[in-house]
Amino acid sequence: MQTQDKGKLTLAFRALTIIAGLLIGAAYFSPIWWVSLKAPNYPEHTFPDGVRIHFHVNGVFNGCSARPATADVYEDEALDCVHEMNVINHFIGMEPIEKGATLEIAAAPYLFGLTGLMLLAFMFYKGPFWWVLPSAGIVIPVAFVVDYSAWLWWFGHNLNPWGAFTVKPFMPTVFGQGKVAQFSTYSYPHYGFGLLLAAALILVLAALLRRKSLR
Repeated sequence: MQTQDKGKLTLAFRALTIIAGLLIGAAYFSPIWWVSLKAPNYPEHTFPDGVRIHFHVNGVFNGCSARPATADVYEDEALDCVHEMNVINHFIGMEPIEKGATLEIAAAPYLFGLTGLMLLAFMFYKGPFWWVLPSAGIVIPVAFVVDYSAWLWWFGHNLNPWGAFTVKPFMPTVFGQGKVAQFSTYSYPHYGFGLLLAAALILVLAALLRRKSLR
Protein backbone atom coordinates (compact mmCIF):
# COMPACT_ATOMS: atom_id res chain seq x y z
CA MET A 1 0.00 0.00 0.00
CA GLN A 2 1.28 3.44 -0.91
CA THR A 3 2.32 5.83 1.82
CA GLN A 4 -0.33 8.33 0.77
CA ASP A 5 -3.10 5.72 1.07
CA LYS A 6 -1.82 4.64 4.48
CA GLY A 7 -1.89 8.27 5.59
CA LYS A 8 -5.52 8.62 4.54
CA LEU A 9 -6.47 5.44 6.38
CA THR A 10 -4.66 6.65 9.48
CA LEU A 11 -6.49 9.97 9.43
CA ALA A 12 -9.80 8.20 8.90
CA PHE A 13 -9.45 5.73 11.76
CA ARG A 14 -8.23 8.43 14.12
CA ALA A 15 -11.19 10.66 13.25
CA LEU A 16 -13.57 7.77 13.85
CA THR A 17 -11.88 7.00 17.17
CA ILE A 18 -12.29 10.59 18.32
CA ILE A 19 -15.98 10.55 17.39
CA ALA A 20 -16.48 7.26 19.24
CA GLY A 21 -14.70 8.65 22.31
CA LEU A 22 -16.95 11.70 22.34
CA LEU A 23 -20.04 9.49 22.08
CA ILE A 24 -18.87 7.34 24.99
CA GLY A 25 -18.17 10.45 27.04
CA ALA A 26 -21.67 11.77 26.29
CA ALA A 27 -23.18 8.40 27.23
CA TYR A 28 -21.57 8.60 30.66
CA PHE A 29 -23.82 11.56 31.48
CA SER A 30 -26.91 10.12 29.76
CA PRO A 31 -29.64 7.67 30.77
CA ILE A 32 -28.74 4.22 29.43
CA TRP A 33 -31.91 2.29 30.27
CA TRP A 34 -35.35 3.11 31.62
CA VAL A 35 -37.90 1.11 33.59
CA SER A 36 -41.50 2.03 34.27
CA LEU A 37 -44.27 0.46 36.36
CA LYS A 38 -47.92 1.13 35.66
CA ALA A 39 -50.94 0.03 37.70
CA PRO A 40 -54.54 1.15 38.36
CA ASN A 41 -53.51 2.71 41.68
CA TYR A 42 -51.01 4.93 39.80
CA PRO A 43 -53.39 6.75 37.42
CA GLU A 44 -52.07 8.37 34.27
CA HIS A 45 -53.07 11.87 35.33
CA THR A 46 -50.81 11.53 38.40
CA PHE A 47 -48.05 9.44 36.82
CA PRO A 48 -48.09 10.23 33.07
CA ASP A 49 -45.09 7.95 32.43
CA GLY A 50 -45.89 5.49 35.19
CA VAL A 51 -43.43 5.07 38.04
CA ARG A 52 -40.32 5.57 35.93
CA ILE A 53 -36.63 5.45 36.72
CA HIS A 54 -33.51 5.94 34.59
CA PHE A 55 -30.38 3.85 34.89
CA HIS A 56 -27.10 5.65 34.23
CA VAL A 57 -23.66 4.08 34.47
CA ASN A 58 -23.08 6.22 37.56
CA GLY A 59 -26.38 5.68 39.38
CA VAL A 60 -30.15 5.47 39.28
CA PHE A 61 -32.13 8.66 38.72
CA ASN A 62 -35.70 9.88 38.76
CA GLY A 63 -37.43 9.34 35.42
CA CYS A 64 -40.67 11.11 36.29
CA SER A 65 -41.26 14.61 35.00
CA ALA A 66 -43.36 17.33 36.57
CA ARG A 67 -46.94 17.41 35.36
CA PRO A 68 -48.01 20.43 33.30
CA ALA A 69 -49.79 23.00 35.42
CA THR A 70 -53.57 22.94 35.26
CA ALA A 71 -56.38 24.56 37.20
CA ASP A 72 -56.17 21.93 39.93
CA VAL A 73 -52.55 20.75 39.65
CA TYR A 74 -49.31 22.59 40.25
CA GLU A 75 -45.96 20.96 41.01
CA ASP A 76 -42.73 22.74 41.85
CA GLU A 77 -40.79 19.56 41.07
CA ALA A 78 -41.40 16.08 39.76
CA LEU A 79 -42.40 13.22 42.03
CA ASP A 80 -39.48 11.13 43.29
CA CYS A 81 -40.12 7.92 41.37
CA VAL A 82 -36.96 6.21 42.61
CA HIS A 83 -38.40 6.40 46.12
CA GLU A 84 -41.83 5.40 44.84
CA MET A 85 -40.45 2.32 43.09
CA ASN A 86 -38.56 1.33 46.23
CA VAL A 87 -41.86 1.55 48.14
CA ILE A 88 -43.55 -0.69 45.56
CA ASN A 89 -40.68 -3.19 45.62
CA HIS A 90 -40.74 -3.22 49.43
CA PHE A 91 -44.22 -4.73 49.40
CA ILE A 92 -42.93 -7.87 47.65
CA GLY A 93 -39.77 -8.06 49.77
CA MET A 94 -37.38 -6.70 47.15
CA GLU A 95 -34.25 -4.83 48.24
CA PRO A 96 -33.98 -1.07 47.56
CA ILE A 97 -32.61 -0.18 44.15
CA GLU A 98 -29.56 1.44 45.75
CA LYS A 99 -28.35 -2.01 46.83
CA GLY A 100 -27.57 -2.94 43.23
CA ALA A 101 -24.36 -2.38 41.25
CA THR A 102 -22.65 -0.36 44.00
CA LEU A 103 -19.18 -1.48 42.92
CA GLU A 104 -19.89 -0.86 39.25
CA ILE A 105 -21.21 2.63 39.96
CA ALA A 106 -18.17 3.48 42.09
CA ALA A 107 -15.81 2.15 39.41
CA ALA A 108 -17.61 3.78 36.45
CA PRO A 109 -15.58 7.06 36.38
CA TYR A 110 -12.31 5.12 36.42
CA LEU A 111 -13.43 2.55 33.83
CA PHE A 112 -14.62 5.25 31.44
CA GLY A 113 -11.43 7.20 32.05
CA LEU A 114 -9.38 4.09 31.30
CA THR A 115 -11.41 3.52 28.13
CA GLY A 116 -10.57 7.07 27.05
CA LEU A 117 -6.86 6.47 27.62
CA MET A 118 -7.00 3.20 25.69
CA LEU A 119 -8.67 4.91 22.75
CA LEU A 120 -6.02 7.63 22.84
CA ALA A 121 -3.31 4.97 22.76
CA PHE A 122 -5.15 3.17 19.94
CA MET A 123 -4.72 6.20 17.69
CA PHE A 124 -0.92 5.91 17.82
CA TYR A 125 0.09 2.42 18.94
CA LYS A 126 1.28 0.05 16.17
CA GLY A 127 2.62 -2.85 18.21
CA PRO A 128 1.23 -6.33 18.81
CA PHE A 129 -2.25 -6.75 20.28
CA TRP A 130 -3.21 -3.25 19.17
CA TRP A 131 -6.76 -4.52 18.71
CA VAL A 132 -7.17 -4.82 22.48
CA LEU A 133 -7.24 -1.04 22.81
CA PRO A 134 -10.49 -0.29 20.89
CA SER A 135 -12.18 -3.37 22.35
CA ALA A 136 -12.63 -1.47 25.63
CA GLY A 137 -15.15 0.82 23.97
CA ILE A 138 -16.72 -1.92 21.86
CA VAL A 139 -17.72 -4.15 24.78
CA ILE A 140 -19.36 -1.45 26.95
CA PRO A 141 -22.96 -1.89 25.68
CA VAL A 142 -22.70 -5.68 25.95
CA ALA A 143 -21.18 -5.45 29.43
CA PHE A 144 -23.96 -3.10 30.55
CA VAL A 145 -26.74 -5.45 29.42
CA VAL A 146 -25.04 -8.47 31.02
CA ASP A 147 -24.52 -6.63 34.32
CA TYR A 148 -28.01 -5.14 34.26
CA SER A 149 -29.56 -8.57 33.61
CA ALA A 150 -27.51 -10.17 36.39
CA TRP A 151 -28.64 -7.58 38.93
CA LEU A 152 -32.28 -7.93 37.87
CA TRP A 153 -31.96 -11.67 38.46
CA TRP A 154 -30.45 -11.01 41.89
CA PHE A 155 -33.26 -8.63 42.89
CA GLY A 156 -35.94 -11.02 41.69
CA HIS A 157 -34.42 -14.09 43.36
CA ASN A 158 -33.49 -12.55 46.72
CA LEU A 159 -36.90 -11.56 48.07
CA ASN A 160 -37.16 -11.00 51.80
CA PRO A 161 -39.90 -12.50 54.01
CA TRP A 162 -40.91 -9.09 55.35
CA GLY A 163 -42.77 -8.29 52.14
CA ALA A 164 -46.49 -7.65 52.58
CA PHE A 165 -47.21 -9.86 49.57
CA THR A 166 -45.69 -13.24 48.84
CA VAL A 167 -44.28 -13.54 45.34
CA LYS A 168 -42.32 -16.44 43.96
CA PRO A 169 -38.77 -15.64 42.86
CA PHE A 170 -38.88 -14.31 39.32
CA MET A 171 -36.74 -12.76 36.60
CA PRO A 172 -37.73 -9.11 36.06
CA THR A 173 -38.14 -8.03 32.47
CA VAL A 174 -34.84 -7.00 30.91
CA PHE A 175 -36.24 -5.81 27.58
CA GLY A 176 -39.88 -5.28 26.70
CA GLN A 177 -43.13 -5.48 28.64
CA GLY A 178 -43.89 -7.79 31.55
CA LYS A 179 -46.34 -8.32 34.38
CA VAL A 180 -45.79 -8.61 38.15
CA ALA A 181 -48.97 -8.89 40.22
CA GLN A 182 -51.16 -5.94 39.18
CA PHE A 183 -48.22 -4.01 37.73
CA SER A 184 -47.34 -3.76 34.07
CA THR A 185 -43.57 -3.38 33.69
CA TYR A 186 -41.70 -1.71 30.86
CA SER A 187 -37.94 -1.93 30.35
CA TYR A 188 -36.20 -0.43 27.33
CA PRO A 189 -32.90 1.16 26.25
CA HIS A 190 -32.63 4.94 26.50
CA TYR A 191 -30.73 7.22 24.13
CA GLY A 192 -27.50 6.76 26.11
CA PHE A 193 -27.47 3.10 25.09
CA GLY A 194 -27.83 4.22 21.50
CA LEU A 195 -24.75 6.40 21.94
CA LEU A 196 -22.80 3.40 23.26
CA LEU A 197 -23.95 1.20 20.37
CA ALA A 198 -23.02 3.86 17.83
CA ALA A 199 -19.59 4.25 19.43
CA ALA A 200 -19.06 0.48 19.37
CA LEU A 201 -19.93 0.23 15.67
CA ILE A 202 -17.69 3.18 14.84
CA LEU A 203 -14.81 1.57 16.74
CA VAL A 204 -15.30 -1.68 14.83
CA LEU A 205 -14.97 0.29 11.59
CA ALA A 206 -11.95 2.17 12.97
CA ALA A 207 -10.30 -1.13 13.91
CA LEU A 208 -10.85 -2.50 10.40
CA LEU A 209 -9.28 0.62 8.89
CA ARG A 210 -6.39 0.36 11.36
CA ARG A 211 -5.77 -3.26 10.42
CA LYS A 212 -5.74 -2.33 6.74
CA SER A 213 -3.30 0.52 7.32
CA LEU A 214 -0.90 -1.76 9.23
CA ARG A 215 -0.68 -4.40 6.52
